[in-house]
Amino acid sequence: MILITPIVIQPPRRTDRQGPQTRVFLVVKAGGAPISGDMSANPYPQFRALFFAITITTLVSSPTRADDAAVARAAYKQSFINNDFSYLDDPEYQGHFLGEQLKRLRPCSDITIDLGGRFRSRYHNENNLRGGRRLTGASDEFLLSQTLLFADVHIGDNLRVFGQAIDATSDGEDLPPRGSEVNRFDMQMLAVDALLLSRGDDQEWWLRFGRQEMYYGSQRLVASRPWRNTPLTHDGVRSWWKSDSAQVDAFWVRPIDPRQHRPDDHNFDNPDQSRQFYGVFGTAKTDAARHDLYYFGMTEDDDLVQTFAGVPGGFDVHTIGGRVIRNEGEIRFELEGGYQFGSFSTSRQSAGFATVGLGHTFEKLPFKPTTWLYYDWASGDGDLTDDVHGTFYQLEPRGHFYLGLADLTGRQNIQDLNLQTSLAVSDDLECRIHFHNFWLADSRDALYTNGGAASFQDPTGAAGNEIGHELDLQLRWSISPRAHFLVGYSYLWAGDYFDSPVIQGGPAGIAPNGASGNNGEFTYIQSSLRF
Repeated sequence: MILITPIVIQPPRRTDRQGPQTRVFLVVKAGGAPISGDMSANPYPQFRALFFAITITTLVSSPTRADDAAVARAAYKQSFINNDFSYLDDPEYQGHFLGEQLKRLRPCSDITIDLGGRFRSRYHNENNLRGGRRLTGASDEFLLSQTLLFADVHIGDNLRVFGQAIDATSDGEDLPPRGSEVNRFDMQMLAVDALLLSRGDDQEWWLRFGRQEMYYGSQRLVASRPWRNTPLTHDGVRSWWKSDSAQVDAFWVRPIDPRQHRPDDHNFDNPDQSRQFYGVFGTAKTDAARHDLYYFGMTEDDDLVQTFAGVPGGFDVHTIGGRVIRNEGEIRFELEGGYQFGSFSTSRQSAGFATVGLGHTFEKLPFKPTTWLYYDWASGDGDLTDDVHGTFYQLEPRGHFYLGLADLTGRQNIQDLNLQTSLAVSDDLECRIHFHNFWLADSRDALYTNGGAASFQDPTGAAGNEIGHELDLQLRWSISPRAHFLVGYSYLWAGDYFDSPVIQGGPAGIAPNGASGNNGEFTYIQSSLRF
């Protein structure tokens, strides 16, 4: 048996700018005497993390064929509504993994039922990074726990009902949890799929209505945000046509606002009746390339709702964009961008974003490293008093994945030049190293949070645009197709921008300001079990 025991040895917190603090993690293989560590700083969440890790190790499956393990692992998707357990119908399959006895249940010939879920636990130590706004001096450590339970009922080949419940908690914190961290005993998804038309073996037209998660393409603009303890979900309708090499989606939904989970969550989630999200997304792929073309629209009808710029009036923004990603041997290339128009409060919206990346996989080197160099840009507004609003509105992005794991900024008024390397240490172990350099696109506009709210601003631009640098280290271990372990560390060097008296002072422009002027650290340990 393998025993995974995370132990955090934590010196007194420091938020000065003299360099990173020391954190010690012990990942210990079994055999030998029990291991103990100092857990006195905050014993409850660390005990929960340790208990969860031990639980995982007792359920690790015995060795099996590599092909069987690969198909069992691939059955689970980012959003469980897209899971595919049809591999269990293959008579050649010989694997035996946790939860498979709950799949492909057939109470009668026309009904197939898949039952399952996931337990996930993640320990956070956030030093000068707590709260929706980072680098304000707030620190905390706590444990996020998430339970997902799903039932997937297929009625023949033309009808399907999918339901997924969620229970998300936060324990051991000193400060109030974020709205994205808690959702007690709620319905995350409940949707019906119907096959409207089928032509041959490779062309189908489907309709889905109900509560559902969504993500498209690179997920830079539309994502379910799987890192969050409470992933994004929506009520509405979606329809798609697909073939072997192309797919076209159209949707109209109302988002589920996570703010309703605070301060006390006792009610069933309701959609935001004043906000609409709609769009069309098309993709075509070949062996060497993929091309995406899309339109997304979002409308806020409530004139009393403040926009992310802190002014009332609602908004009606429309984004047209595209993406191409191409592989040529060991060379990879990605380009994505879009233009945004419409209205923003009483102003005309005119904004945009762009991403360009060049990557290379070194197949002949040890660990086969894949390295990407990316440049991300999203427009800002140099004059918030005129009748043109130039700050890009990021919609519902997977910012945590692209713009630094410390979640300092969103895809609004930002530039990010980043270098990313992943190392395949083994088939089941991956190491990731990312380094980000952040600047404001326009020094007079605000720095926005990963949720899109204005965080800091010097309306004169005198604070400059050097936001800082971030180093992200991450180790991912796939213990089995059902059990996974993740440990990570991020250090954020605050740039000259945060030395400004304006940024460290009180409100200015559309932002509350109040930066501490110090660096930030983020340490996390996550274990998850799917069944």
